[in-house]
Amino acid sequence: MKHRSNTASKRTSSSKPHESVTDDKHADTPHKTTLSNGIRVVSEQLPSAQSFALGAWIDVGSCDEAPGEYGITHFIEHLVFRGTSSPKRKRSSLQIANELESVGGYLNAFTTKDHTCYYARALDAHLKRSLELLADMCIYPVFREADVEKERSIILEEVKSLEDEPEEMMNDYLDELLFGSGKKAHPYAHPISGTAETMRSITKEDIGAFHARHYTADRIIIGASGNIDHDALVRSVETLFAESPKTRKPLRSIPLPKRTSGGSLEKAMPTQQMHLSLGALIPQMSDRDYYTLSALSIILGDGMSSRLNQIVREKHGLSYSIYSALSEIRQSVIFSVYAGFESAQREKVTGLVTKELRLLLEKPVSKMELRRAKEQLKSSLIMGLESLSGRMTLLAKSELYLGRFESVAEKVSAIESVTEHDILALAQTYLREQDWHTVCIPPEE
Repeated sequence: MKHRSNTASKRTSSSKPHESVTDDKHADTPHKTTLSNGIRVVSEQLPSAQSFALGAWIDVGSCDEAPGEYGITHFIEHLVFRGTSSPKRKRSSLQIANELESVGGYLNAFTTKDHTCYYARALDAHLKRSLELLADMCIYPVFREADVEKERSIILEEVKSLEDEPEEMMNDYLDELLFGSGKKAHPYAHPISGTAETMRSITKEDIGAFHARHYTADRIIIGASGNIDHDALVRSVETLFAESPKTRKPLRSIPLPKRTSGGSLEKAMPTQQMHLSLGALIPQMSDRDYYTLSALSIILGDGMSSRLNQIVREKHGLSYSIYSALSEIRQSVIFSVYAGFESAQREKVTGLVTKELRLLLEKPVSKMELRRAKEQLKSSLIMGLESLSGRMTLLAKSELYLGRFESVAEKVSAIESVTEHDILALAQTYLREQDWHTVCIPPEE
């Protein structure tokens, strides 16, 4: 399933330990413990597993950045891989890289609009080593001037590289339409990788102050999945994260984004195809509405049998890549449609896409389409649980977004409860013609 990206990643992993969980019928009920300093630990034990997935999730993302700081959260994510210096251990960037790779594991990280995640995968015997490494990276990073300048250059190249990827640029342009620009822009408008201007102006002192302000105990969630004893994990976290700074300030409160009438933006780039994206913002969704929207997205543009793929690609042969996608952020969901095609076909493709969007408002989807969507949603959910990384991510994001764990049975029940009329009502409420924002990137002439 394709999703609109809102993540900036540290690096691409090389080989990974086998992640399949073939027998989870004995999986323990997920456990949650909140430590006295505010750190939350969520885990589940799978006795059949011989490895684990472990993540340190920090409740800070690009939405927490002030003007002049755009990209600093992602900057810090890069820099913590450069070196650590706890009272007991000092690590160079090479030592950090070798810490898990030398025992067949791996380490990675990513930044989103809402949060930052550092995660590890390894065999059971290396849990303590992995937790020590994550703790040191989160609490004791060393922000040396030379490293700041190296990473600044790397990220500036990353920002430039995005300009060579029209689909990525479209995401930024769409965010600008949905969330505004300038001083009045909503925090979700901030580009995760920052801008060339802000990346050149952020100092080592800015980085240290931002880290101290946001990497606090109340914003840290430790998530784990594998053959892990929860109580033992909690004791280790208490010891290793004991120096994590506390704060008396409440968690940040991001205002609910306001829906605005559809706008449009067009910017030519040196591309071979024309790229078109339509996006609508849907705020304050209930869990059930999210599954309704997910089913709608599958029916409209997710998969070979979806309406857009069958009409635009298979019937008319106008586009190789066309799909719909959901991008979930804490208080909202962005529903988008993407198509790439020859410039000469712009009117035809736009007309066909618009027609399909209007049909969603006029009559309920068919029972057969809804059944297919439900089966895909359930399959995606259950297959995701065959990965330890998927299970760990589900635990941590449930805590981040909901403050509780939603069982598979609850999720399946919510999926099965979606009706054709639910989809029609949701479309008529949030996906009217005036709700869509349009970004177009034509080839430069």
